[in-house]
Amino acid sequence: MNVLHRNHQGRRRRRRNRGFTLVELLVVIGIIAVLISILLPTLARAREAANTIKCSSNLRSVGQGLLQYVTQNKMTFPAAYVYEGMSMGPPQTPTVADKGYLHWSGLIYGKGVASAAAFTCPSLDNNGGLPPTNPKVGTEDSGQTIETPGVVDTQAPRMAYTLNEAICGRNKFVVGFQGTVRPYQYVRAGQIRSSGQTILATEFINNWLIVSDAPRNASGSFVCKSHRPVHGFKAVSGSGGAALNMEKLAVGAQYRRVTYADLTPNAPMNFDPGTTNSRLDWVGRNHGNGAYDKKRSNFLYCDGHVETKNIKETLEPRFEWGETFASLASRDGLQP
Repeated sequence: MNVLHRNHQGRRRRRRNRGFTLVELLVVIGIIAVLISILLPTLARAREAANTIKCSSNLRSVGQGLLQYVTQNKMTFPAAYVYEGMSMGPPQTPTVADKGYLHWSGLIYGKGVASAAAFTCPSLDNNGGLPPTNPKVGTEDSGQTIETPGVVDTQAPRMAYTLNEAICGRNKFVVGFQGTVRPYQYVRAGQIRSSGQTILATEFINNWLIVSDAPRNASGSFVCKSHRPVHGFKAVSGSGGAALNMEKLAVGAQYRRVTYADLTPNAPMNFDPGTTNSRLDWVGRNHGNGAYDKKRSNFLYCDGHVETKNIKETLEPRFEWGETFASLASRDGLQP
């Protein structure tokens, strides 16, 4: 009996020491692969949800900086940008940005109001945002041409957000300056009737080549126009960029609100900035899953709150880009 018992124990030890069979290992690997395939989309959605929240928080912080600027400057919104050293004249000078751009972010960046990181969004490639038009040498993106070599713009190093031009106009304040017919004017907070329903800022598209004056698929290097704002209006007649440069509309020319049908479908895959029908093509669709046009963006409103929604929801049923183009000093009292 003792011999039989010892033999039986030996067989049991040998079975225990055999380890897993190949079939058992393949089964375990298969189970792990199935679990990973189930968990990865969930993790990706969770990561994107976290990025959306972070991006929204950053935009809200930027909004606080903008509203602080407004309260400190006679309740007046800033211009989206001016040329460094600009004089209103008339004549308005300088006529070119030979000293760079003074961007709206430069008015609140580095003054304890908003840090450089606040102007970034983790959902945007290339360090969270677009480079300045004139960045520091060595920080420009691949294929980017510095507009004025040797000059650095007064702008946050990376820019994920852009302003609504209908509230924060561009640097064209005098008739005749660079062909200006309808000059811009500064807008006071009191001019915005529905501040909680009027967009002040939003996200840029995740491709600086689109925020330029050059076709996306052309060869060569281009200038990034991240200093420029966006807006939701266009001329009734004309197409492309000519219909979007509101300061060049002839006196008496009509302009209208952009509709969802004006937006370029499936941008940025099929997109030529020279033929765009709306400056809202520069607005990012950076959050969520599925088709590009189904994705969402963060929008900062004039009262300081932020909403995450699809751009279509900013156009209909309620148009949220301004009752009128308030920053445009209309010479004929024209309304859209």
